[in-house]
Amino acid sequence: MTNAIIGAKGEMGKNLLFPLLKQIGQVITVDRDSTPKEWKNAWKADVIWLSIPREEVPKILYKVKLKSQQLIVDVCSIKRRIIDVIASTGATHLSLHPLHGPYIALNGQKWALIKTGAEHNKFAKQILDFLRGQGIQILEPVSENEHDFMMGVVLSFPEILTIVIDEVIDKYAKINKVAKPSMEKIMEWAVPASNALFSFYIRSIDSSANWLRNEIINESYGNLIESTREALQNLGKNLDSDFISKSLTKQRERIDKLSKQERARVKQLIERWFSDATQKIFSFHKQKDLKPNLVIQKMASVDKVFPKIKKKIRVGIHGIEGSFSHESLLRLCEELGVMKNKIVPVYLVEAERVVASVKSGEVDRGIIAVANSGSGAYISSFEVMSKNQFDILGIYGMEIMQCLIANNKIEDMSGVKEVFGHPQAVSQCKRTFAEKYPEIKLVAGKDSDDTALCVKKIADGELPKTTATLASQLAAKKYGLKILEYGMHHDPFNTTTFLIIKKSSIVL
Repeated sequence: MTNAIIGAKGEMGKNLLFPLLKQIGQVITVDRDSTPKEWKNAWKADVIWLSIPREEVPKILYKVKLKSQQLIVDVCSIKRRIIDVIASTGATHLSLHPLHGPYIALNGQKWALIKTGAEHNKFAKQILDFLRGQGIQILEPVSENEHDFMMGVVLSFPEILTIVIDEVIDKYAKINKVAKPSMEKIMEWAVPASNALFSFYIRSIDSSANWLRNEIINESYGNLIESTREALQNLGKNLDSDFISKSLTKQRERIDKLSKQERARVKQLIERWFSDATQKIFSFHKQKDLKPNLVIQKMASVDKVFPKIKKKIRVGIHGIEGSFSHESLLRLCEELGVMKNKIVPVYLVEAERVVASVKSGEVDRGIIAVANSGSGAYISSFEVMSKNQFDILGIYGMEIMQCLIANNKIEDMSGVKEVFGHPQAVSQCKRTFAEKYPEIKLVAGKDSDDTALCVKKIADGELPKTTATLASQLAAKKYGLKILEYGMHHDPFNTTTFLIIKKSSIVL
């Protein structure tokens, strides 16, 4: 099966359709600047995907005639009788809508399927089976009108609501003779419900181009704009304490129709999001260093882990300064109430060297990473552990935030051609890159290619300017480099387990 993508340079074509469709055969990509020959080849494809604005579809398909066995697939957010436009080509029409856009993991996506009569086309069957095999949930087929009405409710209305939010806050500030608060200020003050509301506001504006937002609002189904205008006028006439009280009662009755389990689940998700976002996202505008969570699973007494002796305790680190292992030592000291000036980190990079230095007495303690929730076991650590004897004083887990770090001359992701990093760091982030940046080459190094060491190599000019890496905020700060993106890991609870060890007390 040959697939052609029209609009291949757009976000949906580039970041969702192309990486998806290349798994099932040849993919032809065309755009405005494609040659006539490239367009001719595209029209010969078995399946032609329209990844373009709805208003462009009649222009693209003008006078195009295809065979009935060929399949045109549109992925428009709003259909507006697109079925009639595509029927003029003579091809079979499969109408889909990826409801989550191009940046959500496939096994977490829902796609709407619109009734077009394509169920008997062999290519349509293959595509739907393939999508379901990727873990994508295909919603029950609906008519174009039903789809567009639901998009008016769940897609167009939230976009209009962003404008309402602006107007209300602006008027509220003027009436009270105060400056309109910035979005940073609002998020700093937000409680769980408003956190979710204003997070949606930011996401809505930031995730879609203005042309798409314009289309979603202005071309919404069934006079949504007029409905909104009348509703706001009605509020203007009736918004008093009695009206508010009656409205709140109606809202409660509507929500009470949901099961207790469903309401509890929503409450838990919002509160978890609030806690997570407050710590990891909305404090970034202040450039705060975030303190990763650390959970002690098992630990000897503090006096055994870091004994109170006159000399400073030398601790071997599975990494260099700024590595996650180094960061975990700093956090462990905080949790145990140990003064950091009593500790001397010795940066040994590899687990093998840490264990060897502990056994030889070169260091008093060692810290090695052994497993990660998103990428599994550290094979090199287990190989070393299987060949050596030592005492384990403690086991603890630390939350890992993988940051994409680049040369300071790189302005944004468009300047990154390759990401080189420690194999565990790459493994923890590969799904994110596959979904968001499939065009960027991911290269996993060796265990000796410590995360912070890769940052240092960029800072020292030992890696190409277009090569970025994955490491901690601590490493970026230490070596003075730019963080392009925070939280590149695909596991939302990304946690690495560490051991703190000492020389074996057993004499063989």
